[in-house]
Amino acid sequence: MSDYNKLTIESGSDAGSFVRTLQGNTGTGFAEGTHVHKDWWAKTKTFEQVKQDTQTAIDNREDVLTEIKNIFCTNEGGDFYFKLADGRKFRPTDHALEQFSTRVGVTSSSFLREMRNIEDFDGNDSNTMAIVGNNAMRRIDQDKKFRLRTYTDGTCRAFVTEQYAPIDNRWYLDVLAEFIPGGRFSHWRGDEDTIYGNVLIPDTIMDYGADDSDYGGMISVGNCEIGTRRITQTPSLFRAICMNGCIWGQTAGEKIRRVHRGNIDLAALKLEIAKNIQDQIPLLAPSIKKFLETRSLELGKTSAKSVIASVSSDYKLSKKEATEFLEQFKTYESEQDTLFGIINGLTRAGQMFENKEWVRFDEIAGSLAQMDSSQWNSVLRRADTFNQKDYDKVFALTA
Repeated sequence: MSDYNKLTIESGSDAGSFVRTLQGNTGTGFAEGTHVHKDWWAKTKTFEQVKQDTQTAIDNREDVLTEIKNIFCTNEGGDFYFKLADGRKFRPTDHALEQFSTRVGVTSSSFLREMRNIEDFDGNDSNTMAIVGNNAMRRIDQDKKFRLRTYTDGTCRAFVTEQYAPIDNRWYLDVLAEFIPGGRFSHWRGDEDTIYGNVLIPDTIMDYGADDSDYGGMISVGNCEIGTRRITQTPSLFRAICMNGCIWGQTAGEKIRRVHRGNIDLAALKLEIAKNIQDQIPLLAPSIKKFLETRSLELGKTSAKSVIASVSSDYKLSKKEATEFLEQFKTYESEQDTLFGIINGLTRAGQMFENKEWVRFDEIAGSLAQMDSSQWNSVLRRADTFNQKDYDKVFALTA
C-alpha cells in the first residue's frame, strides 16, 4: 500500500498518551514505526519467522494417500489407532476422528470421539471403537482413496478424501506479507496445520500522527489445511499496552469462501484476498473512533457483575468463561465503569482460552463495541433484573 493511500487516524483521544512515556522491560514508549509499546513489540513475529516455524513443523509430517483397503482400525495397548498395511500406526486427533466417522459412515460423527474421551476409557472401549470403525469401512469401495495427514509424533490430524485440496499456509503467509508489508504477527497461536493470529498494521500504512489513542489497527487472519476453519481476513483493533484485541466482525466486508476440493485457482484467490484487505483496512479508522466512544457509555447504578452476567448469558458463555470474564474485569478494568471497561475485560479473558474461544471472545467484543446508547441502555435494564439466582446460573460458585 503506497503512501498516498496511507490511512490517517483521528480518534480525538489523548487517553493513551501515557504509553509514550511508559517504561517497560524492553524500553520506553512505542516501538519505532509502530503504535505498539516496546514490550508488546518484542513478543511479535515477522512473517518470515512464522513461515520458518511453520516449515520446521511441516518437515515432520507426511500426507499418506492410500486405498481404504490399506487402512485398519485397531486397539493397540489399550488405545485406538489407524494402522496402515505397511505396519505404521497413528493415533487420530479428535478432529481426525470426526472426519473419519463422517467419511466412512459411522452412524454418529461424534460417537468415536465421545467414546475415547469418556473418563474411564480403557482397552475394552478402544476395542469397541475399532470394531465400529472397521465395520463402517467394509461397506466402502475398497479401492476408494483417502488422505491421512500424519506426523512423526505418531498422530493423524486429518482424514480426508482424495479430492480434498488444502490452501497451503506458507502460500497464504507469502500473500499476507505482500499485501501488508512491514506487518508483524501478534497473538500468534498457529501451528503446522492452522493459522490463528493477528497482523499489526505498521505506521507505513496507518498514520497515527499526533494521535495519542492507545488503540491501533490490525487484521485478524485465519486458514486451516485440515478443515477446522476457512481462510479469513477480518479488521480488528489492538491495545498498545497489552495483547488483547477486538474483532470488528460486523463490518468485515465480503467473506472469502473456498471449498477445499479439486483444483483451487490460487491466482484468483490471491486477487480476492488483496481486494478484501484493501477494503478492510479503511474500516479500522472509524472503528477505533467508535470503540473509544464506548468510554462515554457508563454503567451508572448498574453493577459490573450484573452487566457481565447479562452479556455472558446473551452470548451463551460457559460458567468457566463467564467467571474468567468477571475476574479479568475485576483485576484489570474495575476503574473503567463503562462499556469500554467491560469490553476490555472480555478480550483479556479470551486470551485465557484455546484458539477457537479466543477468537469468539474478540468477535463478541467487536459486536459490543458497535452499540449505541439505546442498545447499551437495554443491556443495563436487563442487567438490573439479575439476582443471586441468576449469578449462580452464569458463574462458577467461586465468582
